[in-house]
Amino acid sequence: MSTAVDTRDPEAAGYTARRRISALGQHISTLTERRRLTLALITALAARCAVVTSINLVGYPLRFKDEGVYVAEAWAVPNLHALANYTYWYDHPPLGWLQMSIWFELTRGLQRWSGDTTVAGREFMVVLRVATCVLIFLLARRLGMRRAWSAAAVLLFVFSPLAMYYGRLVLLDNIALPWLLAAFLLALSPRRKWSAAVGSAVCFAVTVETKETLAVVAPALLYALWQNYRPAANRRYAWVSFAVVLTMTAALYPLYAILKNELIPGPGHVSLIQAIEWQLHARKGSGSVFDPHSDARNLVDSWLNLDTLLPIGGSLAAVALLTVTRYRALMLAVLLQLATLLRTGYLPSMYIDTLLPLMALALAGLGDTLWPRDIFTPDALGAILESRPRRTDLATRRSTTALLGTVLVVASVLSVLPGLTDHWTNTLRYQWTADADRPERQVVTWLATHIPHNAVLVSEGELWLDLHNAGFSGNGNVWVYKVDSDPAVTKWLGNWTRIDYLALSQTTLISESESTMPWVFKALHNADVMTTFGQNNDKVTILEVRK
Repeated sequence: MSTAVDTRDPEAAGYTARRRISALGQHISTLTERRRLTLALITALAARCAVVTSINLVGYPLRFKDEGVYVAEAWAVPNLHALANYTYWYDHPPLGWLQMSIWFELTRGLQRWSGDTTVAGREFMVVLRVATCVLIFLLARRLGMRRAWSAAAVLLFVFSPLAMYYGRLVLLDNIALPWLLAAFLLALSPRRKWSAAVGSAVCFAVTVETKETLAVVAPALLYALWQNYRPAANRRYAWVSFAVVLTMTAALYPLYAILKNELIPGPGHVSLIQAIEWQLHARKGSGSVFDPHSDARNLVDSWLNLDTLLPIGGSLAAVALLTVTRYRALMLAVLLQLATLLRTGYLPSMYIDTLLPLMALALAGLGDTLWPRDIFTPDALGAILESRPRRTDLATRRSTTALLGTVLVVASVLSVLPGLTDHWTNTLRYQWTADADRPERQVVTWLATHIPHNAVLVSEGELWLDLHNAGFSGNGNVWVYKVDSDPAVTKWLGNWTRIDYLALSQTTLISESESTMPWVFKALHNADVMTTFGQNNDKVTILEVRK
């Protein structure tokens, strides 16, 4: 006999409706509770990231050239109404420091840190690092990771000394990272809406217009979009829209160069093509990472001295996860960047920066894949212990595999954790307490009180804006790199004898020469040391040119 409820009976119909409403309410309540838990977890992770990243921003790390250059360029946008404090020559797309300039204007960061403007930029890096952590968690969840492993990916990124070091520096890579992760997050949208594909294209265009080298991961993003939208009815529309929006948005940069008549090389002006040629071919190569005496190998060793888990463990995990469909696109992004690392061209010190969050996702993703979801349930354990019924053979194999995965994860954690905890703890303690940047602040203070403010002072890029705020606000405050490379500066100086004082880092003194900076080194050979600050490779030497 049928037990179906007669919907023509008002009482039965009312009971059915109440039951459905009750079930719907329970479902909504469960979803709301899960979302509250997720929101609480994201908030806690973001807060922890903000706190630990903000500790000792003034003292560590020691500032370096790129930080001062990007902060000065961001300052130039509202103050000089230009894309740089010197001639903008297309060394990087300007969108990165344009974003930072907006942050400075909204927070008055450069006014609050007028004597140490690098810190104003590092404040912005803290905000971006928090955004990166949130996106790591969301991307992990979108890839199917459980909350615990998603949180583990964030914590690996937050507390890695290597990620902490580069994450606090004012780098275009850090500005591009949230946009890159957002591009993948939208490309993997489960609803597969047209707007998500377009949003992914815009985010990746911003990524490339912020840090052009990240264009190397484009094949991985395209694969993610193709893989996710392949079963969707609107797939062709989404793919075409992605391609059109990405191309048109990215084309704004060369379009700017065309409008300025600076696309191709010519007399009397800079050019985008010339800058690209310089980036690809003119810079001194770093050698092979397999050559123990090369600059590339020394750089990789310095990364591993700070942290071995994320670079090595993350790389191995990325290779392993290529076999898992849901992780394949993101792991391809890791391997594409690692493949670029193997070339013998110039290798920038911050190259590892954009790999670290993806490596954290790889490690957590491997753990989530190996760690079973139901290993500790009575049925699963019973399947392992009972081999009598033939119908449990499949369950037995699955549960045995799950148990092996559990043992492998636990063994890996127990083998790595003791040494990792000691190394990370000691390194982070140093990063949170050391005043490595003190010599740079001392240089600015000493110059402001001992050198005439109308003198021609040639100094490092990381000091330029601080010296400008300290009273060296005229043309005489010259970034050392521009003396021999910027025609406008060379014309204004007329000769090296116009230089009165030099404040040069040990890096410049070692890595440059009279062949790369002829006027600077002629002045240097005719100068006397006045004082020095710092030690070894962190030393800054102040000299007076003999007249």
